[in-house]
Amino acid sequence: MKMLSVRRLTEAGMERMAEFIHSFASSDPMDIGRATEIMQDPELSQSLQSTVEVDSDRSFPRRFDIAKYLHERISSLPVDNPMSERGVWAWLALAWFTHLAPVEKGKRKVGELAKWIPESWSAWRQYRHLLLGPYVLYKANEDNPERAMVLLSNPPHTPGEIVGQLAAKQYLVQSRAFVAAATAFYYDSEKGTFRRGTAGRGAGSAARLRTVAGQFDRTFDLYSLAENQLIDLLPREFLIFRDRGKLKLAGEKKPDKSSR
Repeated sequence: MKMLSVRRLTEAGMERMAEFIHSFASSDPMDIGRATEIMQDPELSQSLQSTVEVDSDRSFPRRFDIAKYLHERISSLPVDNPMSERGVWAWLALAWFTHLAPVEKGKRKVGELAKWIPESWSAWRQYRHLLLGPYVLYKANEDNPERAMVLLSNPPHTPGEIVGQLAAKQYLVQSRAFVAAATAFYYDSEKGTFRRGTAGRGAGSAARLRTVAGQFDRTFDLYSLAENQLIDLLPREFLIFRDRGKLKLAGEKKPDKSSR
């Protein structure tokens, strides 16, 4: 266990962090100890008004788990809107750097900078950040976080293709009906896996659900629709998922084959 008091990176700190992250795409990556130096340097980071601690040694199997952990802690920060605290989320990403960029085939894959430092100019790209993204989704569904499991089931360092497809339009993932339908359709909670037909752009896929729901938004208020109401509106291409999804949302069991 390694408990750290959460701090906020300054603009200079985020610039230094960007250099650190970019170095891993080069032939001469910086030593990972540089992350700790940036986090603790008083010229690159600031203390907060109250102490909020996180365990940077703790690992999390799913985005759901780290989002829950952060929700329990970050929500108590003495700030008006934790989601707008770019410096805090950048600091947190450094705190878990070794977990969010594990060594694979002898190299740490870091990806684009937006995964590490939230972009202030693009609200929807919050979902690209490896920690802020899961936190935003969890908080938006805090009355029933499992509703968003289709977006939170992957490991923290690999959000996955489905997240990219469904979260590409921010207004859709802010609709609880849309998120619930996507989880009911595509996520098998018993196996902890995605169902066949989820990926790609074929009929009934997650990409098609995003497209069709986006079209519905011109006619219906997706924020007021009940979960099963949205499912009922979907065209025939979603039949393979529809009955299973409605049963799941209702908390019912699938009927026995012998009773059909």
